[in-house]
Amino acid sequence: MNTGSGFWIDTTSGNGGNKPFFYGVQDALTDDLITQLDHFVESEHLLVKGKVVLAVDAPEDSLDQHRITEIAWIDTRTNGEVYNKLTEVIHYVNNTYFKFNIAYIETLQYSVYPPTGHYRCHTDASLKGFNGFGRKISFSIGLNDPSEYEDGELEIWTGGDNFKCRLDKGEALFFPSWIPHQVHPVTKGTRKSLVGWVHGPDFI
Repeated sequence: MNTGSGFWIDTTSGNGGNKPFFYGVQDALTDDLITQLDHFVESEHLLVKGKVVLAVDAPEDSLDQHRITEIAWIDTRTNGEVYNKLTEVIHYVNNTYFKFNIAYIETLQYSVYPPTGHYRCHTDASLKGFNGFGRKISFSIGLNDPSEYEDGELEIWTGGDNFKCRLDKGEALFFPSWIPHQVHPVTKGTRKSLVGWVHGPDFI
């Protein structure tokens, strides 16, 4: 996907206005940093089955209907270089585009989507973190080349024609955390991504 400098989509009116909505960055992570992440996750055997919060009466086997992924949690104590690079990119994107009041990056999630892997439509904004700060900006970064898998598009709701993409390796897409989004089923190969959330005080 070639995102250029960003996308301008007005999701609140029909006048084609210039409301900032989501923003793409090429080379948000270098190949060397991605290799470090891959090696860390593999060497530490960190991958576990991804979960979602289901209704109280939902059958346990319904999880796979909502999500099929393996995930690993990545924090600053083990991958400081990754966080340093992403901090630079996030501040650039926020200062350039969103201009939100933000405070910190939540622990990152390394995600692996095998064949049939997917994540049905959801939002990220409901969870609170330190100081009661909520998720304000979500992002997804491609960790492998899209030629290594088929389908598995990231889809973001826009209020009109939804936006779908397959991220290049190292490419990031940033969007407000309250926007619905999903990952379509992978039909062949393996899709890998790094997702994260930037927290800040509530909007007033």
